[in-house]
Amino acid sequence: MLKNNMQRAIWLLAALVVSSVLLCSCGNRKEMSNQVIVQNEVFTLTGDSVIEDTIYAYCPPTADRIESNISLSRLDSLYGHVDTDRVHFVQGKQWRKSSKRPIMMPEYKSSQSLVDGLYNMSIDYIADAVDKSGRFSPSQKNYSRLYCSIFLSLAALKPHQSMATLRTIVDRDSIIMQREGQWPVVSDHIGWATAAWEVYKTTGDREWLAYSYRVIEKTLNINNQVLMDHKTGLVHGAGYTSSRPIGVRRMTWMNYNDLFACMSLGNNILTSNAYSILSSMGEELGIDNDYERNAQHLKDAINQHLWNEEKGFYSSFLYGMAYPQQSPLSDNTSQAMCVLWGIADDNRAEHLIAHTPIADTGVGVSYPAANALEPYFANSSWSTTQALWNLAAAWVGNENALRRGLGALYRAGALYLSRGIHMQSVETDRLGTSASNAAMVLRVLMGMSFNPEGIDFSPMVPACMPGKKVFKGFNYRNAVLDITVQGTGSEVATITDNGNTLESAFIPKDIKGKHHIVITLKQNDNQSQRVTVHHGEATLPLTPTVTWTQDSGHIHHYVPGTPYLLFVNGEMRGSINDSVFALPVNDAFTVFSVEIAGKYGNGFMSKPLLHFGLTPQVAFFPESIDGHATISVSVAQGGDYLLDVGYRPTGTLDVRRVTANTHPMGTLVMARTGNQGDAELVYSNLVTVKLLKGENTIGFDQIRLPKSFTPCEPAHVRIIRL
Repeated sequence: MLKNNMQRAIWLLAALVVSSVLLCSCGNRKEMSNQVIVQNEVFTLTGDSVIEDTIYAYCPPTADRIESNISLSRLDSLYGHVDTDRVHFVQGKQWRKSSKRPIMMPEYKSSQSLVDGLYNMSIDYIADAVDKSGRFSPSQKNYSRLYCSIFLSLAALKPHQSMATLRTIVDRDSIIMQREGQWPVVSDHIGWATAAWEVYKTTGDREWLAYSYRVIEKTLNINNQVLMDHKTGLVHGAGYTSSRPIGVRRMTWMNYNDLFACMSLGNNILTSNAYSILSSMGEELGIDNDYERNAQHLKDAINQHLWNEEKGFYSSFLYGMAYPQQSPLSDNTSQAMCVLWGIADDNRAEHLIAHTPIADTGVGVSYPAANALEPYFANSSWSTTQALWNLAAAWVGNENALRRGLGALYRAGALYLSRGIHMQSVETDRLGTSASNAAMVLRVLMGMSFNPEGIDFSPMVPACMPGKKVFKGFNYRNAVLDITVQGTGSEVATITDNGNTLESAFIPKDIKGKHHIVITLKQNDNQSQRVTVHHGEATLPLTPTVTWTQDSGHIHHYVPGTPYLLFVNGEMRGSINDSVFALPVNDAFTVFSVEIAGKYGNGFMSKPLLHFGLTPQVAFFPESIDGHATISVSVAQGGDYLLDVGYRPTGTLDVRRVTANTHPMGTLVMARTGNQGDAELVYSNLVTVKLLKGENTIGFDQIRLPKSFTPCEPAHVRIIRL
């Protein structure tokens, strides 16, 4: 015991000396030590250890355990007091490799024992995460992260368990549409398509292919009827990473009706990708369809409405009903998807990876942060976000961004997850974390990309991670692959299969038996290696609270000297210099709101004022017959009008498709909006309708929802001239 303690002390002293004198930059290889993967202001990560201030983690060459000196008191001294009641701090024993090797799970061995150990830890957990029924049992009912985990690595490592799990999220040949929130307010369920397609590509199961095609097609048809915004071409609903779009919690004035009106980047990317997948599935099945056109339309709409040319990133969502405007945040999970699935066209993919600000501890879930982050992992990224970002960096050939991203992911895993430490406000989905870590071996270091015809190999190994890398016992359809990657870089110099040289870095789907693939890399310095590192916290200013009258506004908790800005119909019209301010005279429908300008951009808008100008037309909402109701509206001038419904929130959720003269116009959502009494009238979201001069027929068709939902009581319809 004394000898072991002395060895650890000597190692730690040597490591501290190394971390203080070595410089590591894969973009400047002449001054780089191959023993150091990442060194920055926060931590130093080598091939076998990570050191951060007074804490460290170390993995021996056996890669069967990760040792660390972390304790709650050390974390308190390093990051400040950890509120264990609020963030559910959990500390477990140090990870040690399972004595029983997981069945049918491949092994990984390299010159970086820390990477090997983290892979082994991830494989152990993935194997343990399968329940008796043969399905994954995620720690949270967050199916979005489950879909992402299956895409990242679970479809390759556990295809049949992934398939069984995905089947449980289907009811009557459509993806279950309710999880953390209420569909269609929360509408990211179409992420199922991405996971299902990955399972087919790894298994070639034709029965699964036909089943998936049927499920995805039916679900997209329902979504298209309910979620499509006919003005922008985008789909409505809250975003990919949570039941609410990133940052929405800063806008306490938003209710479920406002949330439905949002059009999130994540939802639209997943929907566009689902249409592309359906097109590819049709080709496999010999079914003619035109779904690729739907995918292209959504891609065009995303680039038109969600790309922010001034800031150089995709906005996380559009919000505001009558005049939607871009959120001030980027959603970096979804931005990585833009790169991986071809949404970011032209040079935008390279630009995003090079110019999106990242911290030493990883790419943030958003930039700027919506609010100050907890001191967990020293404000690091979610593992799924970082893993997707690393794949995107490898995709565009940015080795510097990849190296930093790998370092961030490995640091978090070694220091914290190896001890079972979680904080619920940041990341508790250990299955997702393990799948993300395993994906770095499969998709980056081995460079595997699955398609219906086989496996493409395009490894990317940073120059600071030299040595042979062996991935052994990988089961692919009817074959078992042992894969060896030699050298560093991103360009395949040679590839052999059982000693035979291959013309391209590709293995066909019909190979059988045992194969030993050897890939030799050479360094390619042609791509941009630029990254944008941001030190310190970048957060948005607070969201103002404003009380409105028809001709003025009153800002609560007004701070003199703070740059308050008045927005009219989504455009900035001037500054506000007092807590009480007058509104410009306007006899047309106008939306007023207030924002605060900050160092990293404007914050979110205040609750807006809808100034009608002319008095809206009001019609009583008729009694519905078999879920259908119509009203007649006469207007003196044809054109675009806004429509909403005043209702009593006696039920839980009421969703209606709106038509004008039989043409689809959009969807109304009437939900419980807070603490209002049943007798108090509230209003739905706004829908733009095109009316003709004279008489028009407006229809309202109720959408059938799960039995747990009960309808509200519509009272009247307002028609507002734009």
